[in-house]
Amino acid sequence: MKYLSLSLLFISIVGYSQNRILVDGIFDEWSDHPVIYSDAAGDGGFLGVDFGELQIFNDDEFIFFLLEIGSEINLQDLNKISIFLDTDNNSNTGFSINGIGAELVYSFGERSGLFYYANGSSEIFHSNIGLVSAPTVSSDQFEIAIKRDISIFGNPLFLGDSVSVVFQDNTTNGDFLPDINEAITYTFSNDVLASLPDYSIQKINESDLRILSYNVLSNGLFDAARVPAFTRLFQAIRPDIIGFQEIYSFSSAQVADQIESMLPSVAGEEWYHSKVEPDCHAISKYPIVQSASIQGTGNGAFLIDGPNTETDLFLIVAHPPCCANNIGRQIEIDLMMKFLRDAKEGIGPIPLEANTPIVIVGDMNLVGFNEQLETLLTGDIFDEVTHGVDFNPDWDGNALLDSRPYIPGLPLSYTWYSEESDFSPGKLDYIIYSGSNLILQNSYSLFTPSLPFDSLNAFNLLVNDAVEASDHLPVVADFEIKNSTAIKNSLIKQDFGILKIYPNPSYGLTEILINIPQKDFIIIQLMDQKGREISILNQEELNNGEHKIQFDSSVFASGIYFIQIKTTDFTDVKKLIID
Repeated sequence: MKYLSLSLLFISIVGYSQNRILVDGIFDEWSDHPVIYSDAAGDGGFLGVDFGELQIFNDDEFIFFLLEIGSEINLQDLNKISIFLDTDNNSNTGFSINGIGAELVYSFGERSGLFYYANGSSEIFHSNIGLVSAPTVSSDQFEIAIKRDISIFGNPLFLGDSVSVVFQDNTTNGDFLPDINEAITYTFSNDVLASLPDYSIQKINESDLRILSYNVLSNGLFDAARVPAFTRLFQAIRPDIIGFQEIYSFSSAQVADQIESMLPSVAGEEWYHSKVEPDCHAISKYPIVQSASIQGTGNGAFLIDGPNTETDLFLIVAHPPCCANNIGRQIEIDLMMKFLRDAKEGIGPIPLEANTPIVIVGDMNLVGFNEQLETLLTGDIFDEVTHGVDFNPDWDGNALLDSRPYIPGLPLSYTWYSEESDFSPGKLDYIIYSGSNLILQNSYSLFTPSLPFDSLNAFNLLVNDAVEASDHLPVVADFEIKNSTAIKNSLIKQDFGILKIYPNPSYGLTEILINIPQKDFIIIQLMDQKGREISILNQEELNNGEHKIQFDSSVFASGIYFIQIKTTDFTDVKKLIID
């Protein structure tokens, strides 16, 4: 008898110091990182999965993979692709495959896996390993992130400074990456990386227009158990215009009243409102001039008398069909873009003046074909016979832009999160805008579990507010309107809070003029752009009326800060620049 000796080729790659990886379904930053393995073309199974290039990277929280699939699929459904990770560098422990012993086996299409430990194995899901992948729509390549500092049932997942990895398409004659009898070993890097994407919970510039898109999950805005979390979130975000989805059982007037109770308007203001059945609402500090249902859908179009511009703002609030209904979702998105094309041509229910800023928000449910996102951004109508020709949706002939909100403090971009679901976090909600006349200044998806404690404290938030309020996160974007030449409807200055900071920009003696409506204990804080407390400038009980607070700004580094005043009943924030 002959004994076959299997020679294993271990490909060892040391962590490579380059730009930070952001799991957002946009792969540009991977071009700065080496390809670790290139799988041969044409050796895939009959279902079309044919692995190509693999790249691996890490930061201090995650290990990242960029995997080429070879055909357009949805990674979270209808496939048999699995990842095998040997996390203890011992081929004699775990699941044996390609000469490694994998402690972690996870099947993406089945959305579950197994964790092997000394006494056996246990089933695990995305929440057990902090798994996030992108894009959520179909693609032929995917970014995958797995948390490094996680423990499963009390057992640390990663035990050493390296990990071995195998991918397999578990179908008949399915492909392996690397090839059979090969494995890849990646050594973690401890290099210092570039900063995470900037965000500011408060506006950076008070004159910016803050837009919020929010699916509040089954009338959740009126659920007594969730109202406190919503209230804290709205008081931290302080939006100017809100596009709500999934408020079915209440009128827009009731929604506006509920927002008023959570975020009271100041003297001379009110919350304007409009609803398109069954569930899309526009709530705005500025008058809603027109509204219309987009024919054949439950999506709404609204013309808003926006601030600081001679033209109005055109807002679409959308909630296309969910899940496997790709056909219905594409039809609604085609109709949405047809409505925009007609509006730009001066026809239809809401004809637009040239260069009217365009914003499309909502829970788009983009979990299927990538074509739907392409239609939204580029105006590429899928069914041109029924819905008319393709068009360039921005006024300058370009595509619309995605605000690309990231999770504060994480290299991840998702807007839906549910530990109870077997689907891992995904990007379902969007704020899309016309770059010809809107400048994006700031954007984020507010995931309170990722915020540092000082930010939570500064904005009176609790760590689980975002996940207790809804399974969708509040998605925020701040815009500067280009070429504003007239003030149509500026905000009336509130009669309490921070009235003035002088001088601003400042260096040295700085005065803060405040007004409080009643005798109260006040705290005045200096905060950075991420809402973290830098210093308490003053805390004392004051009588009602105006007061002048002084401090020396020269003791702080140059940069953009925020002054926040907090009393028993209200909070106010103003921007301060220290030269």
